[in-house]
Amino acid sequence: MIPLSYRLREGVRVETGGAGWTAVCELPLAVIRVNATAAKLLELTRGGRRVADLAAALATDEERILRVCEYYRARGMLDVDLAVAAEAAGPPAAGPSAAGPSAGDQPGVRGAAVPSISVIVPTKDRAAELEDCLVALFGMDYPSERLEVIVVDDGSRDDTPEVVRRHPCTYLANDRNRGQSYSRNVGARAASGEVLAFIDSDCVASPEWLRELAPFFSWPALAAVGGLVSGYYDESRLDRYEQVASSLNMGDRLILMADDRSMSYVPTCNLLVRREAYLELGGLREDLRVGEDVDFCWRLRAAGWRLVYSPTGVVGHKHRNRLSQMLRRRAAYGTSEALLHALHPGKRKTMPVRLLPALTVGIAAAAALGLEPRFLLLSLMPLVGDGLRSTVHLARSGVRVRPSRVWFAALRGHASFAYSVSYHLVRYYLVPCAAVGFVAPGVWLTAAVALVYVAAVDYRVKRPQLSFPVFLGLSLAEHTAYQVGVVVGCVRRRSFRSYLITFRGIERRGGTKRVRGDTSGVLRSSVFFRRAPSGS
Repeated sequence: MIPLSYRLREGVRVETGGAGWTAVCELPLAVIRVNATAAKLLELTRGGRRVADLAAALATDEERILRVCEYYRARGMLDVDLAVAAEAAGPPAAGPSAAGPSAGDQPGVRGAAVPSISVIVPTKDRAAELEDCLVALFGMDYPSERLEVIVVDDGSRDDTPEVVRRHPCTYLANDRNRGQSYSRNVGARAASGEVLAFIDSDCVASPEWLRELAPFFSWPALAAVGGLVSGYYDESRLDRYEQVASSLNMGDRLILMADDRSMSYVPTCNLLVRREAYLELGGLREDLRVGEDVDFCWRLRAAGWRLVYSPTGVVGHKHRNRLSQMLRRRAAYGTSEALLHALHPGKRKTMPVRLLPALTVGIAAAAALGLEPRFLLLSLMPLVGDGLRSTVHLARSGVRVRPSRVWFAALRGHASFAYSVSYHLVRYYLVPCAAVGFVAPGVWLTAAVALVYVAAVDYRVKRPQLSFPVFLGLSLAEHTAYQVGVVVGCVRRRSFRSYLITFRGIERRGGTKRVRGDTSGVLRSSVFFRRAPSGS
């Protein structure tokens, strides 16, 4: 059973007319012609419906329903209802628990989704943090008889053994420091649970951590699920920056990693994996000290497994609270890019492109590079053309959409593409831009505008408890440290493959789109208007 539920977003309407059924979402703007079956699916999701219920109502299989629902979610028409998803895994379990109530009596924990779980905690010289971690693990509301905790000591010289002895867990010790990947593999081989749950010793699990993520394993095709990694501290400005901008925080939107094309992954400090899948792949690469989680997720997906990131199942991470430590860590993350692309040569960064937004960004960039502000007016022409084209097309199709929404959608599409290009520049090319700027001052202006624009969008979306100048300064420091690490890694590997990028065209308006995987031809859509993918 796929433990997900989809809900039609407020304001989305399904209309019928002479040309058939049409689904309309005004924010973000999407107008899609659908047939009667697809219209019925959308109507069924009002208020939220489980994938299994939708499959039964439409007499089809759950995987096909999932693909169709994800198609409409990508166009802003559906949301995943995580509250329903947490309870969608089956009937309550029978039998008493050693902890008191039955597993089925615990909120959100259902029999079909109460696998035995082995929590693996690698640690080195973090006795105080480990104590907090273990106290939180044994305070969770997951059934105790289905839970095993394994601590793998990677050469500690502090009171780690004494801390472990105070808790009912298994203690394993490496003969010397061998790294977190080696330690996790040691724990996995000793584990008895159906699911391996990885958490770092400087993380504190929420009481609902396993209860919220375990139901996903009622889905046979899924190998792993990762939850939200939040900042544990909020005292300093760096703490509050890390709460929203940490590279471990995957955001507040569920991500379904269903194929081998995207670059998505989930970090190992909050990762649950089927034990059989983990061992089949040989676990983590022990020669990697950074990027091992990315490599593992990519290998899982290449083997045909599904992965999910869910913004539930929260753990609090005790981030490095000194700027120098944080920047060194970001640089270390950057060094992994060259090695990861060597291990996975088929992977490449992809940027979706549409002609008119690309013209807007290109003309604006030329104005900045040439220090010719009067050319900025020319950059508005593709935007105006896009808005007029969409207005005329919708009018001819007979679909009623407020003009303000049409023009806002055009502006949003151009702004989103500008963000994508600006982010790539800021993430990988600030240092070269700083050097080239001595010869061509327009490069400084271009880089500065891109940096401020990216930081402004991130600031609005992430809403940090910081002033904008502080957020901007920390963003600049982080991006600089990361790209220095990328260059260092490329020089070491003598390869700059990680800088290669693929430009992918976005489907043009008026084209016919067949829902991926729908071999029956029942659920088919002809796209009249599609929003540009949001870069933020």
